[in-house]
Amino acid sequence: MINHIQPYLDYFAANPGWAIVVIFLIAFGEALLIIGLFVPSTVVLVGAGTLVGTGHLPFWPVFLATVIGAVAGDQVSYWAGRIFGERLRTLWPLKRYPALVAKGEDFVRSHGGKSIAIGRFVPGVKAVVPGIVGMLGMSQPFFIFVNVTSGIFWGAAHVFPGILVGQGLALAGEFSGRLTVLLVVLLVILGLLGWVTRLLAAGVLSPLFRHMLNVLSGFAKSRRTRPFQRLGRAMAPDNPRAARILSFGLATILGAAVVAFLLYRVITLQAASNLEQTVHGLLQGLRNQPGDEAMTAITMMGDWQVLYAVSACMVVWLLWHKAWRSALALVVAMNVEQLAAQVLKTGVARTRPINLPEGTSEGLYSFPSGHAAATTLVFGLLAIVAGHAMGRWSRAILVSSAAMLACLVSFSRLYLGVHWLGDVLAGIALAAAIVAIYGVVLEAYPARRIRPLGLVAVAVIGWLFAGVLHVNTSFAGRLASYARAEAALVYVPSDWATVAWTKEPRQRVDVSGQSGETFAGQWVGSLDSLERAALAQGFAAVSPWQWQDGLRYSDPKAVFADVPPRPLLHEGQKAALTAVSYDPGAADLRLVLRAFKSGSTILEASGSRPVYLLSLLREKHAPRFALFNLPRSATLSAADVAAALNVLSPQVIKGTTPDMPTIYVAVP
Repeated sequence: MINHIQPYLDYFAANPGWAIVVIFLIAFGEALLIIGLFVPSTVVLVGAGTLVGTGHLPFWPVFLATVIGAVAGDQVSYWAGRIFGERLRTLWPLKRYPALVAKGEDFVRSHGGKSIAIGRFVPGVKAVVPGIVGMLGMSQPFFIFVNVTSGIFWGAAHVFPGILVGQGLALAGEFSGRLTVLLVVLLVILGLLGWVTRLLAAGVLSPLFRHMLNVLSGFAKSRRTRPFQRLGRAMAPDNPRAARILSFGLATILGAAVVAFLLYRVITLQAASNLEQTVHGLLQGLRNQPGDEAMTAITMMGDWQVLYAVSACMVVWLLWHKAWRSALALVVAMNVEQLAAQVLKTGVARTRPINLPEGTSEGLYSFPSGHAAATTLVFGLLAIVAGHAMGRWSRAILVSSAAMLACLVSFSRLYLGVHWLGDVLAGIALAAAIVAIYGVVLEAYPARRIRPLGLVAVAVIGWLFAGVLHVNTSFAGRLASYARAEAALVYVPSDWATVAWTKEPRQRVDVSGQSGETFAGQWVGSLDSLERAALAQGFAAVSPWQWQDGLRYSDPKAVFADVPPRPLLHEGQKAALTAVSYDPGAADLRLVLRAFKSGSTILEASGSRPVYLLSLLREKHAPRFALFNLPRSATLSAADVAAALNVLSPQVIKGTTPDMPTIYVAVP
């Protein structure tokens, strides 16, 4: 995947003009009347800022293209309002969105001249405000002043966060190319999810929904039976709850259809589809140890123990506020989902892509994904219950946040390889259908009003508390259960000393597949014996790198001794041992010894000995951009390597060669 992405990055870096044109057009289109609703400006502009942060695009051209495009788009919309005046309401595309236009007029009348600046940051409204202020006769000089000044702030609000993300990706790229791609994939998924949510919350589908409601209401009212008459009144376009009932109804049908289709595919196909195998292969190719740790923690936040705690918090809150029907319906929905998921798992009996160790609580079968279904259900129900008492945009933020959490947990299941793509989609669709049915019932029979922010706060606090406790107590075992299976190569000493040692990698291989420094040697023996030998040579072992150590890179003024060595990877794995030795004559220099476990083992009469590949680099204290403090690495000459590692072992089975400087074997 990196090999496919890198050519595009190189092209933009070599031809920034085309990227600047795209950025200008996106910012310009986002500011046009109504059209801006459909332009994924945030995703693209934050992405452009990300490329600035990674060094692929220059800052000023990107920033100016963003600001000028936004200012020009608003100016064109303003001119449309000045030229057409009151007729603007009757022209396409505004005539298809009368409710949005009315809301924009109320917004302008409430905020006056400030509406231009404020409205630029309010989704939905910003697509009509410039045209409305022009229609209402705002003076051109005042509009230009506010348009330009607010455009500068708007451009900064999109580009600067992207630059910070880009710096983070550049930092991740220093550690692992695969980790960078994994983060990019997640950011794109979450960005597109947010864009779709914005479209729905802004009422982009309102004309279509109104037409469908007219048809359904007319059909029901044409029947003379009482149930149909009641349905016709409920589905009437003037009923404020009709659109939500229709949305939930369509979501129920769509979710059920997706589950039925995927179930049919799983039953009729003998093996996973080409798409499922492709996605599985791509994500397994991106796996790396930091990513494994992060995704294991995320997937554990979707375990049943954690989600039951969230559900209990929600039920208790609803009962405390005497929302009996909502609490009962929530319990029924959860049990229906659990029952349906277990029936499907047992009935289909689809095996997982990987074999989990015996005794795990996840079971043998994978269709549908229980984690994806349970997370979607619990946070979907939270969004429906709390969102019922919120405004449109508050509800949209809550729904999008719930969707992103479900998306993260579902993605972690794919990344860890415990589910096929169809399993995850079926779990999401099953839960979405149940959540939608709950939404229909809640809209048709409105429940007692509750305090939505309190419900959300209690659920989130319960989730974080239970999740952190669960991760802290069970993380190591779960991480081991998801580990990729690696074939172990076993040799006898004579075979190893003659030929087998030459089959080990000569250079450290980053997870992007690119070669790093040449390994200084191979160590046959335990880590304890290696650490003792390194201590005798003047090295000091450092604690295994954890993600919290990355926070220390954010202090450019930190003392070098407090800055951890870079967590370099070899074939996706962190070093099993890291030791440092400081140069007495240069406080900003140090040697870093890393030992990476290979897949080979030497079998002797006294037992087996693992083989470790030794890396030796010089690191220099190098604060950058006044933002982070990542040490720079430099390779050492063969003479420096020999001097640094000379006493690690007195037994040398191979001398210096062009491919492998020295091979060391630990002595008992």
